[in-house]
Amino acid sequence: MRRLSDGPVVPEQVRSTPVAVPRPSRLPAWLVLLRPRQWVKNVFVLIVPLVVDPLALWQNVLLALSTTVTFIAASSAVYVLNDWLDREKDRLHPVKRHRPVASGKVRPLGAVLLGVGCLAALLGCGAQLPLPVQATVAGYVVLNLAYCLKLKHYPLIDVSVVAAGFVLRAVAGCLAVAAPFNPAVILCVYFTCLLMSLGKRRHELAGVRGLAVAQRPALSGYSVPLLDQLVAVLLAATLVSYEMFVLSGPDPQASVLSVVTVPFVVFALCRYAYLLAGQRGGEPSQDVLTDVPLVVNAAMWLGCLAVGRLL
Repeated sequence: MRRLSDGPVVPEQVRSTPVAVPRPSRLPAWLVLLRPRQWVKNVFVLIVPLVVDPLALWQNVLLALSTTVTFIAASSAVYVLNDWLDREKDRLHPVKRHRPVASGKVRPLGAVLLGVGCLAALLGCGAQLPLPVQATVAGYVVLNLAYCLKLKHYPLIDVSVVAAGFVLRAVAGCLAVAAPFNPAVILCVYFTCLLMSLGKRRHELAGVRGLAVAQRPALSGYSVPLLDQLVAVLLAATLVSYEMFVLSGPDPQASVLSVVTVPFVVFALCRYAYLLAGQRGGEPSQDVLTDVPLVVNAAMWLGCLAVGRLL
């Protein structure tokens, strides 16, 4: 065993594992602990109202942005709590041991104070929101608290909770701008996020293997063949739910949107499956945003869908 310069003791097994070491961030350690790269996940607060009712989003854009900021504060508080709780396990992981708390760059007490600051920001931003949105944010916080403390250790329950968190973001966005509730788009969000969560589990299980199970106990209930089967099922479920969504609109634009936008969705799903086969998917939000074909495809899909809903 060897002691790193910043403090924690690292087993030889971890140091010998052939994984890519993340580049040191130029951001302050306390800001890295808030995981600003993950804030992009809160864009679901804006995207779902945009595809359901673009006009309602435009008329209530400030309220939608306030809801997004509230979820950023809530998710950052969850990240701080998760890293504080997992600091010992993270030190055994070849990548996660570089996280601020696990590496010693942020002391445990400092992490606690930062988490309290996030909660204060959450309460301050959330106080300006309508009561139904506040209830949705509160549900998100409670659900993720349960995830950090217990639920993340159970196979399938862990990824279901993560996907439910995205659904709550989508619901909050629609409630904030008074966009109509569309069950099909909520199902599509759930299936899509469940798909990406399972893809992340597959990447972890196939990449770090024994160390992955030690660091994330829920992985002991998964296998690569099982995850491949579940991914295939969810690829189909996502496509079907999206087709239900576009066909739920008023005629004749519903059939037109189905023909015009479904090919973009099919390409996105096939491209994501291609990335998983290439051992990517460890950080779905980053992999999707840095893959040029997916970014261009998403921009074209969103543009076509928004224009179709406005016409």
